[in-house]
Amino acid sequence: MIHPQIKKSFLWSHFDFTNPQHRYVLSLAMQFGWSKIHPITGKQVADLGALDKWLKGKSKIGQSPVLKPLMEMTPTETSRIIVALENMVAKKHEA
Repeated sequence: MIHPQIKKSFLWSHFDFTNPQHRYVLSLAMQFGWSKIHPITGKQVADLGALDKWLKGKSKIGQSPVLKPLMEMTPTETSRIIVALENMVAKKHEA
């Protein structure tokens, strides 16, 4: 359930770092190439904007099999996007 104070324009890629599935999604996003340098820490982090577009079905490379915010997904739905991301990463590294 979305918190009532969160605006509708929030990122669908908003995640719970204590959730191992969410951490794995971020890892897969980075492996796929959706990463950027954090402006403050200088560390490589997942590009939530790119992941957000994919989750919303607005990415040029395709869309997520589950079109809903990450925080609203059930563990089964999150597993479906994990499989899709794993396949995308494998295909990218195949070439």
